[in-house]
Amino acid sequence: MQRFLLRHLGNLGDMTFFVPPVLESLKKHYPGCHITVVTSWGFKEKKRWLASRSLGEGWGKRNQGGHSLHLLMTNPHIDELAHWHDTTLSLAGDICHEDGQSFLTWSRDYYEEQKQSGKFDGVFELDFGLKIEDNPINRVYESVGLPDETFGNYRLYLTEQDRAVARAAIDAAPRPRIVLLEGLGGIPMRHWDPGKIPALEAAIKKVYGVAPIWFGARFAPYYQGRPLTLRENIATLTFCDIAIGVLSGPIHFAAAVGLPTLTLYGDHPLHRAAPAYFLNPYISDERRWHRTLLSPTGPVMKIFKPETPDSNLTPAEVKRQNFKNWMLPGRQASKSSLAVITVAEIMLVLQDMMR
Repeated sequence: MQRFLLRHLGNLGDMTFFVPPVLESLKKHYPGCHITVVTSWGFKEKKRWLASRSLGEGWGKRNQGGHSLHLLMTNPHIDELAHWHDTTLSLAGDICHEDGQSFLTWSRDYYEEQKQSGKFDGVFELDFGLKIEDNPINRVYESVGLPDETFGNYRLYLTEQDRAVARAAIDAAPRPRIVLLEGLGGIPMRHWDPGKIPALEAAIKKVYGVAPIWFGARFAPYYQGRPLTLRENIATLTFCDIAIGVLSGPIHFAAAVGLPTLTLYGDHPLHRAAPAYFLNPYISDERRWHRTLLSPTGPVMKIFKPETPDSNLTPAEVKRQNFKNWMLPGRQASKSSLAVITVAEIMLVLQDMMR
């Protein structure tokens, strides 16, 4: 039996977009292999994340609904799942408890010991940055020694209980259920324009007779007096019709459970335009295809995570915008090309998808 150790703390989109396909591909290429995955129990603490961008700062506490561990614990291609903590080790499983299960906690030092132990035929660290020209799927397969693999049909593994609770929580919502994904009106650079949100909501209600449903941690429905878990909340998307969002974790959630998505997208090459670019080849019914609405862009495209303003802005615009960093880009109207996508354009594509 070949044994593999994978570590990915990462973000919600990564846990949906490329980790599941890689796990499935490893099982296909190495039948009977044993896969150990070490992942986070929530995103880094915000105060420490803002203070330091280095990998590992603040990992260990539970937040964001259990985050990566909660999403991966139902994945059938994982044989052993461990919780990452920067400093604390617990092989008794007395720290991390999720959905009635207990998980071992690996500290950074223990992980380094396991890497050098000789127990594993391959150790793959999937926490890496992406350059603008990188295809994420190609890059991750290169990192696990499968450079010719192209499988990218990502998905989440929801339980029957997740689906039952989700159905009960959303059953009263009228049709059609058009979902606006959290982040659509956010502030970071690759998001849309919060000033247009009321007009989009009004246009959807005018055309379809019902208000759109907002999806995200802040909008989680309640079931029997408690908020839905992360997976239960994602499961509500399986009972909806279309989701609209920007390139972020929620758009991957929707796509991974089979909900057609409309992604507002700009200043990135098309090979970064998940989910339409990666998932449509696997979908035989064109009515279920994902769409990408592209904004106009300048001659230079880049990922909006540097500490310098967007190359499309003039010095005068930068000054007016009060740019701090990609999370605090200042005035929305001049932050990026994505902000110029209109409500009318979104409605045109939406109505075509709803035919």
